[in-house]
Amino acid sequence: MYDHSSPFAQARAPGAEPKAAFALKRLRRAVIECELRPGTDCSEPDLAQRFGLGRAAVRTSLVTLAAEGLVAVEPRRGWRVAPVTGALIGDVIRARTAIEPGLAEIRLPHDTAAGLTALTRMGAALHGRDDRQALVTLRAADRQILDQLAARAGGLVGRWLDEAWNQADRIAAFFDLAGRHHQPVGREPLIAALAAGDAAAARSEIAAALTAFQDFATAALLSLPSSLDVAGVEDGRRRRQTGPATARGTRPDRSQRQGDIT
Repeated sequence: MYDHSSPFAQARAPGAEPKAAFALKRLRRAVIECELRPGTDCSEPDLAQRFGLGRAAVRTSLVTLAAEGLVAVEPRRGWRVAPVTGALIGDVIRARTAIEPGLAEIRLPHDTAAGLTALTRMGAALHGRDDRQALVTLRAADRQILDQLAARAGGLVGRWLDEAWNQADRIAAFFDLAGRHHQPVGREPLIAALAAGDAAAARSEIAAALTAFQDFATAALLSLPSSLDVAGVEDGRRRRQTGPATARGTRPDRSQRQGDIT
């Protein structure tokens, strides 16, 4: 997803903020962007060395990421990056469907709407391009727009939206590995509806964006190549129980990969 070369990337050097806060941002980004592949095991010492972070900061960050559903503790084994499965995709879609329509009640001031419109028009110029930098910039611009809307929702709703969108970004990044690239829908009609106070039109735009993401994720999941099936929970268990040779020779069928996405 986001990378250091994107004009929208805002990561700062360790000296610019507390080390623990920097460690959390860095590890969260590594998980969301699939720099740490879904379903893989990792240890605190390895993460500290790989990212140049302190052990204490890594441990604290992993506890926070576990609460966000991005990693899970593996007793006596360390940590495991949460796999991307049909069940996860279904959960994310249901969560977004339950929460995001509430954004339709937001009323955007004129200056805020103008700024977001400029941002979405910048992204619109990148639609249809398949190079990585264009995709990174387009997704980052879209996430900036969503983050500003979530900030206006505030409180728990804003936090829930942030966590749901982080998972959605991770799902999109995971499917990038398989050559299936999700491009966000244009947000200009949504911004116009919010600026005009047209909640019905805003809800319609939100629903259309959710449907587009669900359609993409469903099709991408069903076409998942066997080389990425290692991200599944059951495959990870097979690898630990029977060794890598058995796991490589086993591929879940379509119903197993889809899970309860619908």
